[in-house]
Amino acid sequence: MFGNDFSLSLSLFVAQGRERQTADFYKSVFGAEETNSYEMLHLMMIELQLGPIGLVVCGSDPKRERAPSYQGPFHPKTDGAVSAMFQLTVPDVEAVVDAAFDAGGMLRDNIQTDLQGRQVATIFDPAGHAWVLIEAEPRNGSAA
Repeated sequence: MFGNDFSLSLSLFVAQGRERQTADFYKSVFGAEETNSYEMLHLMMIELQLGPIGLVVCGSDPKRERAPSYQGPFHPKTDGAVSAMFQLTVPDVEAVVDAAFDAGGMLRDNIQTDLQGRQVATIFDPAGHAWVLIEAEPRNGSAA
């Protein structure tokens, strides 16, 4: 229907006050570029570009969460308590996991090798969102 004539942006909600920390994580770990930031209704919004995908880090309004007429979206209350995981293909899973640790992220489980010989891992960013990392090429240049 749209062909290649569209763009996609994802809004990721974080606890109010953690917007900058989360955006800085995406910049230092994934190489995202900040394109804009602003405050709206007492909440910080930080626009980033991660390859072809736009990310908007949004503060989650605690007053809105207490209003029964609003059903979300809200920020993760615990690591991984989310309805979606983001899958990211990277050149080197170990390097991204190391960078994530340095920037305040957490490893969900051990780095593993998938059936195609690629390293895979899942990390949590500082806001609790889950990111599945898949190495672009199998180790040793061949599938397992």
